[in-house]
Amino acid sequence: MSKSSYGGGVIITTLIIAALLTLLPLPDYVRVFRPEFVGLTLIYWALAVPQRVGISFAWSIGLLMDVMLGGALGLLAFTYSLLVYLVLQFHLQLRQYPMWQQALSVFSLILLLQILFVFASSHSAGWTFWMPAIMSMLIWPLVYHLLRGVRRTFHVH
Repeated sequence: MSKSSYGGGVIITTLIIAALLTLLPLPDYVRVFRPEFVGLTLIYWALAVPQRVGISFAWSIGLLMDVMLGGALGLLAFTYSLLVYLVLQFHLQLRQYPMWQQALSVFSLILLLQILFVFASSHSAGWTFWMPAIMSMLIWPLVYHLLRGVRRTFHVH
């Protein structure tokens, strides 16, 4: 198996795990604190290997998530595509930031995703609106180091 297809399998596997974490049933009072796992994973891979994770890849993942979550078809596809587009535009700068500044950038990106989701759907924006972005920001260092370890172990370039 070539290295490029092997690395692609690793990226897909991490996104499947992120999707499963998103689909994991939780009580309502805990569900609002769920980070945006798929978004975080896409952000990491777009930062780490921008030549392998592009806008069309994010669009495909978003369509799959739209189908799995039963939402409006194309909503997550659009938001994930925009998310990856922004990361790709600024990946050289984002990679140079210290971890706390990267976490703030992740907060901004996930918050943008949440804003687009609220505007495009009929969901209300109460205090729970902020929680996915805040939780994503807080776990970003863990996600970053975990996925970096996976990338180095499996030599994903």
